[in-house]
Amino acid sequence: MAATNKDTIYVDIDDEITSIIDKVNGAQAPIVALVLPKRATMLQSSVNMKLLKKASDSAKKRVVLITSEAGLLPLASSIGLYVARTLQTKPEIPAALSSNIEPEIEDIVADSGEPMKDDFDTKKAADQPVGELAADKKDASEPPQPPKKAKPELTPIPIPRATDTSEDEAIELDNEEGTDESEAVPLEDEPKTKKKSKDKGPKVPNFERFRLRLILTALLLIILIVGFVIANSILPKATVDIATKTSGISINPTLNLSPGAKALDLTQMTLPATVQSTQKTSSQQVNTTGQQNNGNVATGSVTMTTQECGPSFSPPPPVPSGVGVSSGGHTYITQQSTSFSKFGTPDNTNPNCIDFSANNSTNITAQNGGSAFNGTINNASVSGYSNVTANGSASGGTDSVVQVVTQTDINNATQKLTAPDTSAVKTALETSLQQAGLYPVVATFNAGTPQISQSANVGDQATTVTVTQTTTYTMLGVSQNDINSVISSQVDQQIKTSEQGIIDNGLGSATFNVISNSGSSGAQVAMQLTATVGPKLNITSIKQQIAGKKTGDVESAINAIPGVTGVTVHYSPFWVSSVPKSTAKITVLIQKSS
Repeated sequence: MAATNKDTIYVDIDDEITSIIDKVNGAQAPIVALVLPKRATMLQSSVNMKLLKKASDSAKKRVVLITSEAGLLPLASSIGLYVARTLQTKPEIPAALSSNIEPEIEDIVADSGEPMKDDFDTKKAADQPVGELAADKKDASEPPQPPKKAKPELTPIPIPRATDTSEDEAIELDNEEGTDESEAVPLEDEPKTKKKSKDKGPKVPNFERFRLRLILTALLLIILIVGFVIANSILPKATVDIATKTSGISINPTLNLSPGAKALDLTQMTLPATVQSTQKTSSQQVNTTGQQNNGNVATGSVTMTTQECGPSFSPPPPVPSGVGVSSGGHTYITQQSTSFSKFGTPDNTNPNCIDFSANNSTNITAQNGGSAFNGTINNASVSGYSNVTANGSASGGTDSVVQVVTQTDINNATQKLTAPDTSAVKTALETSLQQAGLYPVVATFNAGTPQISQSANVGDQATTVTVTQTTTYTMLGVSQNDINSVISSQVDQQIKTSEQGIIDNGLGSATFNVISNSGSSGAQVAMQLTATVGPKLNITSIKQQIAGKKTGDVESAINAIPGVTGVTVHYSPFWVSSVPKSTAKITVLIQKSS
């Protein structure tokens, strides 16, 4: 006997009949073993049993109830469902139990000494377990009496186990020849005495599947609508190339770009200009090389003498306070005025000269601190008095040497400064003017005079000094409309405005030569360009005229314009066959041809 493929489903005590039916329908094998829990209340209803049988038949499945509860056997027998005690027991449809159970119930009632009630429903009793019927009729006070007749039991006919070691493969449903009639009836052969139920049972709708289909249908509808709108309203575009007979007109006006002008003046060619400026700063730092002694200054006194030669032999004027007395590279400053005596002493070596001495000694203070100013002062010169000499001494000077800034240090830092990259600065100014909606006149780019500053002055105590250079760069920009008006006025003087118009004013390839440039005050430049003129074409009017038309109609309408030599229409995407109705989707290009 060959093993049959099957699925085993374990039923929970809380499962509803609809859940069990879904599990049976979802099984892959043709035979489904339902392992029922104890007290499986959901299948103690004949309606639920019929629903399960109908669902299994519709799904072309054979259901076997794996249970040992006697209360389910009558229902399974009446419905025609297979039952087995275990997964290894041969399944069978239980035989009708009503004829076997009723005599036993009558014997039990007779033993209790109570008469049999007339209203006892034997068919109803057949649906109940034998133990419950016996317990209901016995008196609790009397000792239990053994029944006269043993209770009938449903003993399955043992079937040899399959050679397969798998436990689930023990259930076999086949219809081989030679099977004993006492064995279970195969699933393929329904009992002949079983009447086909006319009750089809309630149909359980699958709301989850219905809701999923509804959502998918709505999404598909939305996608179709959005795709239709995109394909017919957003994506379609048209490009119309118009070939015309054109010629070039050269102009070379001189423009006055004035930041102070309020409006365009075509007679003077004065355009209001906007100054765009930026500052760039560079700096260099160097170590200082100067030294300064900040120690105590030496103090002392000197005695001044002078020699006057004939013929007057008069004494010299007094030496005022604050005069420098220098000796040996050191300078001292007088702290008081010094006068000379009226009477001098003749010079023995030179009879024509007389020596005059100061009436008093003169206090002095060293010009700088330091111990080098200490010591004797001999034959020191007096600033501004060539014939006066001074002798004396000074003391009290101490040393405290520090670094200070020198002019040489500042010059070295200045020479190391590098100019910024003007090309980057020029591009930044040009971009700023364009973002402001102006036409940048790049030729007016100007670098101002650098302003240099330093972190310390000459003589200041410092170990380093930083020199900073700041340069202001400017560029002028003018209104696009103003410069277009200048070009139009210049071109119109050379064409018949009734028949021709400007197709390309040539500003994109214009050149500017600076005549004078004062930076933020304005500039004078010479503009040179070649404008392209041809038949008058109103782009806006052409778009409105061809909107929504086919290719043939577009070509006929545009070719009728004087000066037009050809028309080509391009569509995109590939499925578009006419010009879009929206003028924003239409591009008109004027091709220049001489």
